[in-house]
Amino acid sequence: MTSEPEFANDLYRGTAPYYDRYRPPYPRALFEDLIGRLPASGHGRLLDLACGTGQIALPLAPSFVEVVAVDQEEEAIAFGRAKAAGAAAGNIHWVAGSAETVELRGTFELVTIGNAFHRLRRQVVADRLASWLQPSGGAALIWADTPPQGDQPWQLALQELFVQWMAKAGTAHRVPATWGSVIINDPHEFVLQRAGLEYTGKFEYTTHQEWTVESLIGFAYSTSMLNPAALGAKSEEFERDLTDRLGPLSEDGTFRCTASCSYELARLPQIGEGHRVG
Repeated sequence: MTSEPEFANDLYRGTAPYYDRYRPPYPRALFEDLIGRLPASGHGRLLDLACGTGQIALPLAPSFVEVVAVDQEEEAIAFGRAKAAGAAAGNIHWVAGSAETVELRGTFELVTIGNAFHRLRRQVVADRLASWLQPSGGAALIWADTPPQGDQPWQLALQELFVQWMAKAGTAHRVPATWGSVIINDPHEFVLQRAGLEYTGKFEYTTHQEWTVESLIGFAYSTSMLNPAALGAKSEEFERDLTDRLGPLSEDGTFRCTASCSYELARLPQIGEGHRVG
């Protein structure tokens, strides 16, 4: 098992409004499949770790009697709480804290982590979530492609732009260079299994997305590497550069792509069915 990379704690400070507006929602079909495959009883509790502004907690709230949504960014928690109030989602309890240290009571039928498990101290978090799960409860790691992930000309140009601007803004260090190789050498599946969970599988869905120059800038501002706090005084220059480079590659001002969304599901065995590994 290789050493886990360390991500700083404040990388998403100031991103909540951009994250909420410019990150596409997870497909409804993914959530329906997860709820059915678990299956959710309708009277269980959900724990959403690294919850952001509620991209998982809010759509899944109707399937649980209580949802506990945890994120280390107080801004994200405040944003999610206000959004839930506007949606009359009164069964969500919002908690500012890290997945590695937050203190929680009771057990949960499902624990979810959206697009963030790789940024956490994976084994610490996997061990903790296993201790919170009720027997036969599930842990779901939910993932979604981002606009630079693809081979269309505009996506390749966006990839190049992001790499160049991370160097120009001096933000490349915000993404540890080893994080990708660590996951290749020690996949999430293995981490969950060491925590005593039985890995069920990975289930994928496809979505069709449309982007504009404005929404791609908004997406960049939702990231840990190119948000306004990271870019500082260079934000306006970044916006002009993205507009100049990608604008000619659009179709009538629109960038279209197919994106993959997925979830990895693991379960805590019923008492007497399994044992913790390592």
